[in-house]
Amino acid sequence: MNLNHLTVFLAVAQTRGYTQAAKRLDVDKGHVSRVVRALESELGVVLLTRTTRAVALTVAGEQLLARIAEPLAALESATTSLEDRPVTPSGLVTVTTTPDLGRTVVAPLVAAFRARYPLVRVRLVLESSVVALAATRSDLALRVGTLRPGPFKARKLGTLEAGFFASPRYLASRGSMKSVSELARHDGLWPSTQPGRKSFAAKKDSPPAAVECEDFGALLELARNAGGVALLPTFLAARDVAQGTLVRVLSDLTFPGTPLSLVTLPERPLAPRVVAMRDFLIEHVPTALAMKPH
Repeated sequence: MNLNHLTVFLAVAQTRGYTQAAKRLDVDKGHVSRVVRALESELGVVLLTRTTRAVALTVAGEQLLARIAEPLAALESATTSLEDRPVTPSGLVTVTTTPDLGRTVVAPLVAAFRARYPLVRVRLVLESSVVALAATRSDLALRVGTLRPGPFKARKLGTLEAGFFASPRYLASRGSMKSVSELARHDGLWPSTQPGRKSFAAKKDSPPAAVECEDFGALLELARNAGGVALLPTFLAARDVAQGTLVRVLSDLTFPGTPLSLVTLPERPLAPRVVAMRDFLIEHVPTALAMKPH
């Protein structure tokens, strides 16, 4: 016997009307009528009779109501209790992102996340190139650049900015600069473009690179060691600027921002641990990216 049919019958019996029952259940009145007829056909008895003013129960209807009212009420109470019970996130959640974001932004946030959700284990997958979530068995991904259409849901978290940075030691030996044209007499440390990943690139009028590398971490280390003037994401250089190991040069030079998006699989519902991590990243990543070097 269909439990939903009994629930509809109970609503009609208690409200003494098809219209009232439909409103209670938030369904169409015709649906209520069809369900009652199907239930009567299944049981082989007439359960309800219509009068000019209301719906009346037959003897069989009264008997059925007496038998199902209490069990259905208990079932509804139990279900509501389970739905209202807070669920403590637990288990494994996998996050994939670029090595630079992973080390500088995500790793510190994971420590804070686990302090709040100690039962959740985190697996970080750091990939320089874009890899499908399913390929890395990932629940969430932080993606840099414009996203191509795909089987995922995406939410923009912010915009990554870039600037030129050099160490005080390098500038002391090679001199400072006031315009981009002066870059020609300096050693440029430029990021290389990776297949399948739109990222930062040096401006068109920038001179050829003295060193080119797809890894921003390596460019950062080169800049720290007086290797030249590096084009870096500002979030990556912020700590060095604060500590005085790097200086931002040509600070009035602007670069088109590169979008940063949080990507999830289009599954519903998401596991509580995935929801917890998703919401945590949505809340905290923009703040982490707001650290701006001056």
